[in-house]
Amino acid sequence: MRLKLFPKFFIILVILAVVPAAIVGWRTVNINKEGMQAAILELHTNMAISLADSVNEYLKNLDREIQYVIQTLSSQMTWNDRQSVLQALLNTNENLVSVSIVEKKGSEFLKAYNASLEKNPRLLSMKQDQTFISFWKSPKLSSLSEVYFVNDEPRINIVYPLDFQYCLYVTVTLDNLWKKITHTRIASTGYAFLVNSKGEIIAHPQVNLAKTKTPVKDLPIVNEALKAVSVGSKEYTRLSDSKGVVGAYAPIEGLKWAVIIQQDKDEAYISVKRMQKQAVFLILISLVIASALVFFIARDFTKPLVSLTKAAQFIAEKNFNVHVSVHTRDELQDLAETFNNMTMELRRYDEMQVDKVITEKTKTESVVHSISDGLLLIDQEGRLQLVNRKAEELLGLPAGENWQNKAVWNLVKNPLIKDVLFEVVNMAKRKEPKQVSLSSDALTKCYEISAEDVVTREKNEKLGVLILIRDITLEKELEKMKDDFLHSITHDLRNPVTSIRGFLKFLIDGVGGEVNEKQKKMLDTMNRATQRLIGLIDDILDIAKLEAGRMHLNLEKTDIYSVAQKMIEFLEPHAVRKSIKLSVNAPEGLEPVLADSRLLERVFGNLIGNALKFTPDNGQITVNITDEKDHILVVVTDTGEGIPPEYTSKIFDKFQQVAGQRRGGTGLGLTICKHIVEAHNGTIWAESKIGEGSKFCFTISKTLKPEENQETTETLNA
Repeated sequence: MRLKLFPKFFIILVILAVVPAAIVGWRTVNINKEGMQAAILELHTNMAISLADSVNEYLKNLDREIQYVIQTLSSQMTWNDRQSVLQALLNTNENLVSVSIVEKKGSEFLKAYNASLEKNPRLLSMKQDQTFISFWKSPKLSSLSEVYFVNDEPRINIVYPLDFQYCLYVTVTLDNLWKKITHTRIASTGYAFLVNSKGEIIAHPQVNLAKTKTPVKDLPIVNEALKAVSVGSKEYTRLSDSKGVVGAYAPIEGLKWAVIIQQDKDEAYISVKRMQKQAVFLILISLVIASALVFFIARDFTKPLVSLTKAAQFIAEKNFNVHVSVHTRDELQDLAETFNNMTMELRRYDEMQVDKVITEKTKTESVVHSISDGLLLIDQEGRLQLVNRKAEELLGLPAGENWQNKAVWNLVKNPLIKDVLFEVVNMAKRKEPKQVSLSSDALTKCYEISAEDVVTREKNEKLGVLILIRDITLEKELEKMKDDFLHSITHDLRNPVTSIRGFLKFLIDGVGGEVNEKQKKMLDTMNRATQRLIGLIDDILDIAKLEAGRMHLNLEKTDIYSVAQKMIEFLEPHAVRKSIKLSVNAPEGLEPVLADSRLLERVFGNLIGNALKFTPDNGQITVNITDEKDHILVVVTDTGEGIPPEYTSKIFDKFQQVAGQRRGGTGLGLTICKHIVEAHNGTIWAESKIGEGSKFCFTISKTLKPEENQETTETLNA
C-alpha cells in the first residue's frame, strides 16, 4: 500500500514524540509496580512471621511454666502440697483449663482446674486417650494432642513425664491465641489462618472451617508452606472462585504447623492498578497534545511538497503553464523558485522542439507506412503500438481504424496467422523466422513472420517486440520452379548416364575389343566420374521424394546399437587408412525401437562418413547412444577442425557446405539425414567449436507407430 507524505510524516513525528515518553513512563510504572508488589508481599510475610512467633512464644512460655512446676513436684511432697502447686499454676496462667497427675494405668490421681473454663470437673480415666497412649510409648518426652474444640473454644492437651509411675496431663485453651490469628485482617479481603501438619485448618475467621478441620492442602500456598523450612510468599489462583490471590506463609518450629496470610490480588494491587490507569491517561493526553502539534508542523512541511508534486504531474502531461507559490522563507521556497525556473525553460524548449518533433514524426510514419512488408510493434503485454498499411491488409484489419493499445491476439481473425504470431513472439530465441501458407486451390500465398526485441540504446531495457511480415510468395514459386526443373532434368539425365556407365563397363571389361593400359586408366576415370554423377542424381531424386512426403518407412524393431556398429564396421577400412579410432557406446539392456533400419544406416553412414572426411590422421570418432525418457539420443563426436558457428544451422540445407572446406560431396547428405530423422519424429542438430571438433546429435522417437507414416510404395535409393 502506497502511503502519502503527510500521513507518513505525521506518523513518524508522533512516534518520535510519544513513543519514547510512553516507554519511559510505562517502564517507570512497571518498576513502581514491582516495588509495590514486593512491599505488599513483604507486609504479608512479616505478618505471617509475627503470628508464627506468637504461637511459638505462647507454647514456649507454657512449656517453661510447666517444666518449673514439674521440678517443684518432688517425691517428698505430700499430695496436699502437690495439689496446692497445681492450683497455683492454674491461678498464674489463665490459659490453663486443668492440670492433673495421672497414674500409668490411666486414672487421674490428683487434679486442679480453672472453674471458669471447666464447668464439670471430675477425675477421668485416660486409658482411651490417644495423647496419653502416645506418651507412654515414649515416656521420656512430652506428647501433644491435636487441636480440638469445646463449643467454639480451641483446646490442646499436653502430657509431661513426672516419674516412672505418673505423668502430668495439662489441658490448655488456645482461645486468646486463636483470636489474635483470626482477628488479623488486611483491608476487606485479607486474613490469616493456621493449618496443621496434615494441611487441615485449625484456626480460621470462619470457626466452622477450623472445627471441621477442613483440608486445604490442595491450595498451592499451603502445600508449599508445609514443605518449606523458612518463610515465603506466593501468587496463585483460588480454585473455588478462580480469583487471583496473593499471600505469605511462615512455618511454626517443632509443630509442623504453618501460618497463612492471603488476600485477593485485585485488592492487594489496587494502588498499582490506579497508578497504571493514571500513567495510561497521561500518555493518552501527551499523545493528543503531540498529535495536535505534529499535525500543524507536518501540514506546513508537506503542503509545499504536495504543490510541487502536483505541478510535476502537470509537466509530465506536457502542461508547462504551471507555477508553484511557496512562501516558507526556507529551503522549500528556494526549491519552488528553482522548479518554476525549470518549468519556464521546459516551456521554451518545448515551443522550440514541437515543430521539429512533428516533422520527424511525419517522416517516420511516412517511411513505416511506405514499407512493402507488414510491420507491427507491440508492447510487453501484446498491445499494438504501431501498425502500417501492409500489416493491416495481411492481418485483415479495417484500414484507418485506431488500433492503439489493443491486444493483437484479439484483432487477428485468421487462426493460422494468430498461432504463428504467438509462437514467434514467445520464442526464447527469435533468430529463425516462421513461415505460414495461406494458399488455396486458386491462389498461392506464403508469408514469413519474424520478430525482434526492441530495446533502449543506453540501458538495454526491453520496450516491446517488432514483428515483420514478409510476402515470400514469389520466392516460394521461384524455388518450386527451380526444384521442379532440377528434378525433371535430373530424372532425364539418370537414364543416359546409366547407359554411359554401362557401356564404359563393357569397354573396361574388353567386350568392345582389347584396350591398352593408358586407355583403361582413362576409362576408369570416366567410370568414377559417371558414378559420382549418378550419386548426385540419386541424392537429388531422394530429396525430391522426401520433400514431397512420398517416403515410406518400413518400421520394425530395430537395435540402434547394432545399426551403428554395422556402419562402424563398414567404414572401418577408411578409418584404418587415416589411423582414426572408431567406437560406439550404448547402455546395457538398450531396448529395440520401431524404426526403419535401412534409413537409419544411411543416417549413421552419412554422419560417420562426414566425420572421417574432416577428422585428421590419428583422430577419434565416437558414437554415444543414450536411452532418454521418450526417445533415443545419438551423438556422433569427432576430433576434427570444427565448424564455424554461423554454419551449424545452415549445413542441413540443400547444397550447403562450409566455405573453405574442399573435401568433396554434394551438400545433400545432411539434408537427407534431416528428413529421415524428422520422419522418425526426431530432431537433428550440430554443436561445434573451431579447433575442438564437432558433435552431430539426433533423436529417434520411442513412441513411433506404423499409422503415423504415409502409405506409399516409394523408397529412397540405396
